[in-house]
Amino acid sequence: MKAKIIDYDDVGYGVIKNSGKVCFVSKSLLDEEVEIKPVLEEKKYSIYKVERVIKKSPLRVESFCPYSNKCNGCNFDICTYQDGLKIKEQVLKRKFSQNKINIPNFTITPNLNSLGYRNKISLKVENYQVGFYEEKSHNFFPINKCPLAKDAINNLIKNFSLMAFSKGELTVRCNDNDELLLIINTEYKVNIKKELFTKCKIAGIVLNQKNYYLDSFLYERRKNLIYKVSYDSFFQVNQYISELIASYILEFINKDSIVLDAYCGVGFLTLKCASKAQQAVGIEIVKNAILDALNNQKINKINNVTFHLGKVENIVDKINEKFTEVIVDPPRNGLDKKTLKYLIAKEIPKIIYISCNPLTLIRDLKILKEKYEVIDIKGFDMFSYTKHVECVCILNLKKHK
Repeated sequence: MKAKIIDYDDVGYGVIKNSGKVCFVSKSLLDEEVEIKPVLEEKKYSIYKVERVIKKSPLRVESFCPYSNKCNGCNFDICTYQDGLKIKEQVLKRKFSQNKINIPNFTITPNLNSLGYRNKISLKVENYQVGFYEEKSHNFFPINKCPLAKDAINNLIKNFSLMAFSKGELTVRCNDNDELLLIINTEYKVNIKKELFTKCKIAGIVLNQKNYYLDSFLYERRKNLIYKVSYDSFFQVNQYISELIASYILEFINKDSIVLDAYCGVGFLTLKCASKAQQAVGIEIVKNAILDALNNQKINKINNVTFHLGKVENIVDKINEKFTEVIVDPPRNGLDKKTLKYLIAKEIPKIIYISCNPLTLIRDLKILKEKYEVIDIKGFDMFSYTKHVECVCILNLKKHK
């Protein structure tokens, strides 16, 4: 089917009209005429992929990735990094404006290295090969490298035959010292050859959620702090951007601050805030992450911080602290109703909302605007070349009239 791209959707996919139904085309640019084929057909919408470009946008360039026509991880590898960033900015500006969130000077802070920045990658394994699935399918394709991943991870991919297993999943985490933590999930035999340990710096291997070799964690240095990160603990994939976000947030923390870091993970922001504030409190649902956070508190010798294990919505109203700032960094589905109700009821002077999903961020801001004023939203290109953007929103409590 032939079509013309008439717009971008909320995440930068191309938009076409097909018999009155709105359809989305991955890896397409405005005003392009393309030949497309369906990837996903639903009643209300469809997703297509480009088979052939008939009329090319002046922004289109040849992708840096040899798997671009199969992998949809990088939606903007079809244009320069700067042009892709501009498209993401335009899409988000429009979305904020449509929802009456007035951020006229919204920009996305660029990544220092747009390639080779990811310290974590999740891969599929089939027929003793490592790779990905095509968009919205289980069609496997093997890879020799991922241009977004750190060199040490790509070196492991290149040497996968030294630890090959026939089918399953492999997640690779890498720290600032190029040490690797391998997380394997498989029902099949894993045969790891000694040569792997001469080719790669293996810090540990976790097999089917159990410690298999050496450690089940990595240590990661971020500026003047050291973090232990277990195999199932959350840690941002982009070291450079995560430090920029932390520096921006610390601008709002002072020596009298009492900070709540909801969804704190291993305490990355909690400990940074505690080093500047009067006190910091972290909440996290993952047990290993809280154990990591307690360990990180100890090794960094930071005493004015406490951590709580459990769901934010079940714990937050039981903490008897008068918080001056609350940092929330929820999963992609955003804040739950109980946590939103708590934030509004407590009238905490400042909320710092970190989100990788602008759609749920906007949904939650509409509720928070009952008591809070959106002061600023800054974008950070945590996931270069992809459709995702990390946003940090600053909200101040409205003054009572």
